[in-house]
Amino acid sequence: MSSKRFQAAVFALYFALLFAPAEAAKAQTIAQTSPASEANASAPAIDAPFQLDSMIVNAQNNYQHGRYKDAIELFEKAQHFADKSAYQSAQISLGLAESYRSLGRYKEAEALFKSAIEEAEQSDKKHLNKKYKASKKRASDLIPTMMSNLSVLYLDQSRFPECEAVLNSSIAIGTKKVGPNNFNLALPLNGLTRLYLKWGKLSEAKAVNDRTMLLFNTPQSKQNWLYAYTAFNLAQILNEKGRYKEAEALYKATLLGLQSLIGFEHEHIAIVLEPLGELYRKQSRYAEARKTFQQVRKIREAALTKEHPDYGKALLDLALVCRDEGRYAKAEELCKSATKIIERSLGQNNVEISKCWITQASIARYQGRYSEAEELARRALELDEKLVTADHPAVAHDMVELGGILADERKYDQAEAMLNKALKISKEKLGADHPDIALTVRSLAEIYLAQKDYAKAEPMFRSSLQLAEKTLGADNSQVANILRDLSELLTVQQKYDEAEPLLKRVLTTDEKLFGQKSPQVARDLEALAALYTKQNKNDLAAPLLKQSKEITAALPGAAEVQNYATSALAGSSQDKKVADKWALVVGISNFKDSTINLKYAAKDATDFKNFLVTQENFAADHVRLLTDSNATKEQITSQLGQGWLGKRAQPDDLVVVYVSSHGSPSLEEVGVNFLVAHDTDKYKLVSTGIPMQWLTKIIQEQVHSKRVVVILDVCHSGSAGEEKKTADVDDDDDSAAADSASKGLMRVTKMDASKLNVGSGQVVLCSSLADQVSWESKNYPNSIFTRKLMEALQCKGKDTSLNEAFDKLRTLVSAEVLSDRGAVQTPSLYNKSWTGGDPVLAVPPSAPRSGK
Repeated sequence: MSSKRFQAAVFALYFALLFAPAEAAKAQTIAQTSPASEANASAPAIDAPFQLDSMIVNAQNNYQHGRYKDAIELFEKAQHFADKSAYQSAQISLGLAESYRSLGRYKEAEALFKSAIEEAEQSDKKHLNKKYKASKKRASDLIPTMMSNLSVLYLDQSRFPECEAVLNSSIAIGTKKVGPNNFNLALPLNGLTRLYLKWGKLSEAKAVNDRTMLLFNTPQSKQNWLYAYTAFNLAQILNEKGRYKEAEALYKATLLGLQSLIGFEHEHIAIVLEPLGELYRKQSRYAEARKTFQQVRKIREAALTKEHPDYGKALLDLALVCRDEGRYAKAEELCKSATKIIERSLGQNNVEISKCWITQASIARYQGRYSEAEELARRALELDEKLVTADHPAVAHDMVELGGILADERKYDQAEAMLNKALKISKEKLGADHPDIALTVRSLAEIYLAQKDYAKAEPMFRSSLQLAEKTLGADNSQVANILRDLSELLTVQQKYDEAEPLLKRVLTTDEKLFGQKSPQVARDLEALAALYTKQNKNDLAAPLLKQSKEITAALPGAAEVQNYATSALAGSSQDKKVADKWALVVGISNFKDSTINLKYAAKDATDFKNFLVTQENFAADHVRLLTDSNATKEQITSQLGQGWLGKRAQPDDLVVVYVSSHGSPSLEEVGVNFLVAHDTDKYKLVSTGIPMQWLTKIIQEQVHSKRVVVILDVCHSGSAGEEKKTADVDDDDDSAAADSASKGLMRVTKMDASKLNVGSGQVVLCSSLADQVSWESKNYPNSIFTRKLMEALQCKGKDTSLNEAFDKLRTLVSAEVLSDRGAVQTPSLYNKSWTGGDPVLAVPPSAPRSGK
């Protein structure tokens, strides 16, 4: 709820309503006609009442236009004027305290608000509970406004009970003064709505907002700032309920109204822009989100300075966009800057700090730094549980993020418990139809699938399907995706009769949505054909496969498939036992040259390392992980050789080498591709890169095992050897960000693995063919190849062989890429003189040795 400060946008108008029109007119006349008025304002004592009124009007005008420092200067000068009325003193204290608050000077603001309220009560106590008379201004008239402003200060600091008490007092006083149906009551009522939104009391927020809307029962009342404020709160409520189109329309309407009144550069414009940008981000409209958040940042820098907590929040908003685009170094930099600014202003005991921590946790997670991510997520959850209600949506959000981290760490029991708690909160607070619930349900289903707990996974998918059909309609791509997942689950359980009608429904839906010749339809045809093949209904499968091939023949990457012939593992008949197992796992997302950063490469490597240890019977000290700055050219070659693997592996061992990084296009002068290490200079690939065609030769010479599996999720994004612009927080040009974002979407290998120097006893598994793209997933934070490889290696449990996994892998990767990317991606397998039979990576070692 970072837009809570919209409440301040109506204060200037409220001042005008409480300031007698005749007095205001006279003051404005003096201010405009007296050349010496500004000079006179600095005098220590001025007796002319209208000169003081003029100064107050000018100070309020500065506040209204976001010139808080100028407002403070004038209000402080006005404090020294002689012969002030109690009402004028209250005006000055109110304006000064609110200006302090707007600049983040909370201690000074709180003290002044409290003293001003007390002075107004004492000086005009006898009028406090009397009916309001427009003809006579009293200090007590300003008490409701003072209380409303004080409540915003408490809201800034997450002091929710104090905020609620002050607002209820303000509403009670205002009701006595102007009656229960006066639209001026909208100010404290809107403040109460904002409180309940941030506190997580959505039903209470909706009830108060409904009550507030009833106050605007005439066309004239709707031409008021307070009506705009009420509409803005309604947009926030709709946003929380997942009704994004309606929320977006209301945000934009509010924005237009504000801009017509105060222009485009006022700080209050930023307050409306911020949730609009977040709405764009949640819908993956990153260019719109980035542009909107940049506007917010620039407005706040000018109006509030870079030390204000709301400027820090603008940086945090930009950090989230960078994270979603895979620009982790920039996201981390922005997030740390935001945390410092907010912590300096608000301290650590604040919900805004928990947002910083959970954002840092997600950035760490996407780079595979799970221990760090888990610690940060737990800190954020603990703080939110302390500050807000236990069933607050923010608590559920923290739980979902922590559950995802625990699932990545393969702590499935903890992840399941955490996600179930989040699901319960979301259903109770957001309603059963909220889009966030479908995401949580899907995450739970994936956890059950990973554990092969089909009995629990199936009802989750059915629940998700029911929700999607209710909220989106039957002919929807999200509904089709869920139907597809459910059919795959039923197929695994051999419930073919139940799976068939679901796949036919998916086919019909995709034909309506994408056309009969679309890649999505090709995937559906292949899936239905595969189901028929499992039932030995080859006569039904054959025409479907023919139709699918006709569609895919025209897709990107299809030409390579025509020339590819798989290379099965057919080694010698003497299958020696695997004595021990070793693995070197390399993944680089953040390079020394940040212009070639990748999205999930480091996370892919970390996940694969954890998979080998937890699922494939590799000892933890037998797997070496190199990510980011640890994966330099020197480190990689050293760990392959005498630095580690070359000294450890023996002839009868099984060795796995996994690499996820860039691969350069082939250079004509040397005729080879290069693996890009962390410190590779893209302009000096020959001297700083690792020759990919020599990689298997290096492994053969340095690693003495007769059985080596090399897995390459190696990519070329078009960056190596090319000039790229660096995105900066001050950069208005989206091109740099777009370049970075595209690298996270696809990996073009430009490498023909069949031409590698595959040595005796080696098998090389590549993510795609030479001129194909190796895609990142739209649905989870991994490359499709690596995620599906882990699934395929367990498709028949611990006894799954590499050939069996490869057959499954090709189907899984091809299906997802066809459906989500409209392209062809074909994993490839090459081997030469493999020693022994089809390897099983999960085979227990027969003679394990110490890894130390």
